[in-house]
Amino acid sequence: MKNIFRNTYDILTRDLTRQEFEKMFSEDMRGMYEFYARSMKSVEGESNKLKRAMKFTWHLFLAFLLKLTPARRIAYAIALVFLCIALTQERPASALYSFVIINILLAMELADKLITKDELTVARDIQLSLQPNGNVTIPGYSIAAHSDVAKQVGGDYYDVMTLCDGNSIVVVGDVSGKGISSALYVVKMQTALQLFASETSDLKELLLKLNSHFYGQLKRNYFLTMLVIKLYPEGKAEICRAGHPPALIYKSEKKDIHWVKPNGIAVGMTASSNGKTSNGTTTQPDFGTSLQIQSLQVDRGDIICLFTDGLSESIGVDRREFGLDRLARELKNNANNSVEDIRKRIVHELTRHREGNDISDDTTFVLLKKV
Repeated sequence: MKNIFRNTYDILTRDLTRQEFEKMFSEDMRGMYEFYARSMKSVEGESNKLKRAMKFTWHLFLAFLLKLTPARRIAYAIALVFLCIALTQERPASALYSFVIINILLAMELADKLITKDELTVARDIQLSLQPNGNVTIPGYSIAAHSDVAKQVGGDYYDVMTLCDGNSIVVVGDVSGKGISSALYVVKMQTALQLFASETSDLKELLLKLNSHFYGQLKRNYFLTMLVIKLYPEGKAEICRAGHPPALIYKSEKKDIHWVKPNGIAVGMTASSNGKTSNGTTTQPDFGTSLQIQSLQVDRGDIICLFTDGLSESIGVDRREFGLDRLARELKNNANNSVEDIRKRIVHELTRHREGNDISDDTTFVLLKKV
């Protein structure tokens, strides 16, 4: 008997961590409520607290019930009937029937979830295959990148492309939100960018084309932020930014850090009309008029860091963000190392900052060092 209890305990607690247990009662419970709350009736207007609580519980239960398939819904109702019979008539067999039916339904729902998870894993592998591989080269630069997602698939994006004039661009983008919708927009964004990069070598025109392509097609509350840097082999660089976090530049000669943040609003939020109406009068600034291109000189040993806000806004166990200052400090303190070593150091510090917490937002950064 002792071995049975020990084996049962080992099965139940296998791979269990304190963080996972806490997550179940915080993030998982909140996520479950938000999922069902989207389809439940509102209880606003009910002044009586007891009635309000009872209505809320009932509407939440109905929202859960209606998420089941019709056949599973009937099976669940039958299980509840058996449970009521067991409680009111003291018939243990009915309780057993109820237990078996509910566990069969639980197994079915779990199987659905695991099948979906497997499919998302395949989708994640496909998304990763679309990113530049380790053999990508940029004349005059060494490059290293890191990308991680909060869910199986994500809305962060980075790429290296060759423009029609022969120079290279590095793109870092972020689709608002997380999950499948964002990941699909990422694929669409990459396809559109690769097409437009073969048509123009001007960064502003490239983003104008992208905005015209996406404006009016994005779902409500979705938009894209993006930073594009054009690199010339001799050391000149141009940066254009559309609502994205700024680029971080380390200057090796002065051993100094500064931020490059040309103006620009996010892709897909406004039209690309360049601020002109049909009769030629000027309207409020729109996507086209907001964009700026900033030029800079990149010398040997200089480092450029492009990143998404999932890096700087990563939350630690103390509820504090990783922060721009910490990122700048890590870059400066490790500037003499290779970009791959710097990448590993930033990832290490980011992991230490989270202390086992799950990633709350997709995290991507790209490092470029002039050689």
